[in-house]
Formats: sequence, C-alpha cells, structure tokens
Amino acid sequence: MPTIANTLGVGSGVDTKVLIDALVAAEQTPRSDALKARADAADARISGIGQVQSGLDALVTALATRTRGGALGPLPASADSSVFAATAIAGSVPGLAPTAIEVRTLAAAQTLVSAPIGVSAQIGGASAPVGLGTLTLRVGTMSDDGQGGFSFASGALPATDIIITAANNSLTGLRDAINGAQTAVRASIIDDGSGARLILKGGEGATSAFILTSQPDVGDAGLDRFVHKPGSSAMTVAARAADAELRVDGITVHRGSNSISDLISGVRLDLRKASPNVPVQLSASRDPAGLTAAITDLVSALNALQSLGSSLTKAADASTTGGALVGDSNIRGLGQRLSALVAAPLLAGTPAGGTPSRLADLGVSTTRTGGVVIDDARLATAIAANPDAVEAMLTALTATGRSGGATGALVRIQNDLSAATGAVSGTTARLAREKTRITNDQAALTTRMTNFRAQLTRQYAAMETAVAASKAVQSFLTAQVKAWNQTGN
Repeated sequence: MPTIANTLGVGSGVDTKVLIDALVAAEQTPRSDALKARADAADARISGIGQVQSGLDALVTALATRTRGGALGPLPASADSSVFAATAIAGSVPGLAPTAIEVRTLAAAQTLVSAPIGVSAQIGGASAPVGLGTLTLRVGTMSDDGQGGFSFASGALPATDIIITAANNSLTGLRDAINGAQTAVRASIIDDGSGARLILKGGEGATSAFILTSQPDVGDAGLDRFVHKPGSSAMTVAARAADAELRVDGITVHRGSNSISDLISGVRLDLRKASPNVPVQLSASRDPAGLTAAITDLVSALNALQSLGSSLTKAADASTTGGALVGDSNIRGLGQRLSALVAAPLLAGTPAGGTPSRLADLGVSTTRTGGVVIDDARLATAIAANPDAVEAMLTALTATGRSGGATGALVRIQNDLSAATGAVSGTTARLAREKTRITNDQAALTTRMTNFRAQLTRQYAAMETAVAASKAVQSFLTAQVKAWNQTGN
C-alpha cells in the first residue's frame, strides 16, 4: 500500500525527499549547534572547577599527611646506630625524652645441626635415605636444668608431625616435609665436606625454642639421628633460643625479638649488636631536609594551582580562545587568597621576637604575576634557627579546627571553594541544572523537527497529487485536441 512518503516526486518529477531533508536541516542545524555549544561550555566549566578543587584537595591532603604523621617533627635518633637503630612508627607520635639504652644481649634463634648424612651432598648425601616413620616438632620454652641438660615446656603452637615414607625418604625429602608442614622452624641442607647436614633454625626469642621426637617404623631407627629432646639429643646445638636483654634508664627488660616496637612509645628499635655496660643515648633529632622539601613542595603546589586557575580564566584574544572559566569570580578569588597566604600570620598569639610566623619569614614571596618563589638561603637559615616554628606553620595550614582549635588557612580556602562550587548549591549545581535544561531543549527540538518533517511531507505529498492530477488533465486535453485535428482533415 503506497504511503505519503512514497508519493513524493511522482507527480512533479522533483526530488522532494532531498528538498524536505534540506529544509529540516536548515531549520534544525543552527539550533542543534547552539545547544551543543551550550552543553560543551557547561561540561568544560564543570571539568575546570573539578580540576581546581581536586588540585586544592590533593595539596591539603598531602600536607596534612606529612604533618599529622610526624614526618616533619622531631625524629628518634640513636647515638650509635651500630648498636641499635631508631625509627618513628608510621602514624604515631614518638615519645622522645632522652633515654639511655644498654643492649646487653641480642635475641637469638635456636639452631640445630645433624650429623653428616652420606658422603657429601654432591655425591648422594642429600638423597641418601634418612629412615621411615614420624618426627614430631614442638615449639616452646627451653630451660637449663643445672645438670648440663634442659627441660622443655610447649607453647601455644600445636605439635607438628613430619611423616617420612618411601616417597620422600631422603635428606631432601625430610627438609621439604619439615618446611611444608609448618613455618615456625625452617630446614636447610649444608655440605661441609664431610657430608650433607640438616640445619634447623627457629624464630628469635626464648619462647621459640623447639624439640624433635621420633616414632620410627619397626626395624628402621634412622630418624633417631634427628631427635632433640630433654635427656636425649642426637643433634648438635649450634645456637640457643634467647630473648634480647636491655637496660632502659637502668631498668632491665627482655624482648623476644631484635625489632622492638613496644618499649618507647611511637618508636621502633632495631637491635644490631650487644654492647654490655655501654649505654647508648636515644634522643630527638630534626630532619632539615624534610622541612625544606615540605616548603618547596608547598610552593610548587601553590604555583601549579595558580597556573591552572590562570589558564582556565584567561580571556580570549586574537590567537587563542578563552578559558573555560572566564569571568568566574570563585577561581579568581582563589588565586588571590593563595597569594595572600605568603604574608598571612599562621601561628596564633604573638611569637617571640625573631620567631617566624609567616611564610614570608621563611623567604617565600610572590611575584608580579602571582607566582610564588623561595629564597633558599633564608629558608635554610630559618629552619636551622627555628625548626619547631617552621613545622608549626605547616601544621597550622591544614588544622581542622577540632577540639576548639582554629581552622587552618588552607582548609578554610578549601571549604569555601567547595561551598561556592559544590554540587548541592554552588556553581556546579547551577551548571548541572543548565545541562538538564539543555537536554530538555534538545528533546523538544527533536520533537519539533519530527513534526516539521511530517508537515512538509504531507504538504509536498498533496502538491504531488495535485501536480499529477493536473498532468493527467493536460494529457487528456492534448489527446483530444490531436484527435479533433485529425478528424478535421
């Protein structure tokens, strides 16, 4: 069944489909282009605001992490790092009252060595059979009995059975079975030239001692070569399990590891060698390089934010288009407030004479173009003379105002920008509403153009019908005139 569209061009011979497309395009394209330009501008503004807000948020977060984590404050330092090293525990504020620490003994791990097995590892010792049956490993505390032997008390770890069958009956198989069954004791094989020996080593500390008992298969006593228990030992004790012993300001303490984090608040001690009767001082030490890096990074971040804001608010000229946020007072105001940080007092109260309280006192200054620069010599002098004040200024910038304290200058700027440009009631919210209106306008335009096309199609279809009828009448009259002329002859 023919449709209206199928009748187009039939009567007149004109391609009215193309004509309708051209008329619709002429009506729709300028409006579509204008709506697209509005949408692109809104997207660019939203993106620009997001870039600036993200940059400011990253600056505040990075600086706050440095200051609150204690990285810029006094750090623990050992007067002799060959005896012990001292480091701050991440996220903790170290307790740094001067402390005398004497490392009397280091924590040690128990080590057992078997008799040689075979001739050597190279010519079959490691693959020589060790015997069938079960070895049982227990971890706990070993104590001298005063008669050359020892007693043993099992700890919290359950006993572990190491089963040797025909499939793993070798020194290598025994080593792998021990390592695969548990993690408290590690087994290895060493060839000392006289044969392959099994080496067993436990963890540090007195409670990490261990014993081995055997249940060999009938007629095979090979596993008895690895027994180590009270009253009977076939293994050589190369080292005994022991706690570290220290004297801290005259008080004797013991720890089961050479890495100690529960002795000085917020400080980890790594013991390196025993030094009996020689106390080593633990005290606070400053890191000038850390403070310098923090100020330098702050200035770099401020310059990056200023540069981003300038590019986004730049006016158009003959050779370049304008920035996405031309005329945005929030971004212009941000640049002004960031520049003003240099001269703003950051510490509460009235600092003592000569104590820096502004970034300008550290050699930080602004340029004519709004950039920020540092006088390295002034900064080094200020840090050397007043490291506490420099740290306090950096901390004050990102103070959150909790516990009755003042909110830091950078945090105030961050909060104000977020409120002015936020997605609830700020610029971003207005742009989101604008995008909704644009979407609705695009939908309305599509509907209007659909109706316009339908209207044109009906009109041109009616024209084609009229033209076709007119041509039919013309053809009829032409035929009649021709017939009359022939009759007259």
